[in-house]
Amino acid sequence: MVKTMDTIWQETMNRLQKKMSGPSFETWIKGLTLQSFDEANNRMIIGAENEFTRQWIETRMKDLLEDTLFEVAGERYVLAFTVTVKDYLRYSMEQLPPKVDMREENDRASRELMEQVLAEMQSLNQRLDRVETQLLDIKNDIKKIASPTKIPRPVK
Repeated sequence: MVKTMDTIWQETMNRLQKKMSGPSFETWIKGLTLQSFDEANNRMIIGAENEFTRQWIETRMKDLLEDTLFEVAGERYVLAFTVTVKDYLRYSMEQLPPKVDMREENDRASRELMEQVLAEMQSLNQRLDRVETQLLDIKNDIKKIASPTKIPRPVK
């Protein structure tokens, strides 16, 4: 009986689940999918849910995957890994507006920046007013100290 690639992949996943601890399988292997198979080159492209998982599998579990595939199929496959785009992400990306008016976006960004600058300037102006008031108080204190008061000297 000839096994299809989907059958081989499913059997491989089942064997990996038995070989690995539950948390490891759930974390790293369960989300992998068979994306494509190039029969002429015995090349399989495996999809991971994100870049971190793709790198982890490629650097730490590739040999385990290749060996388990060999156990199931009886032949060696060249494995390549990619990040799969989830259907809901693909759908949401299709829902993006077809064109963004860059002039309007730049105007909005400029207005926001001007509002931030104005708020900062008002804050700095208030701080400057407080500093000026404090300086005036210090000047007045210095004038009081600088005007000598005559203290009578004791007579000998």
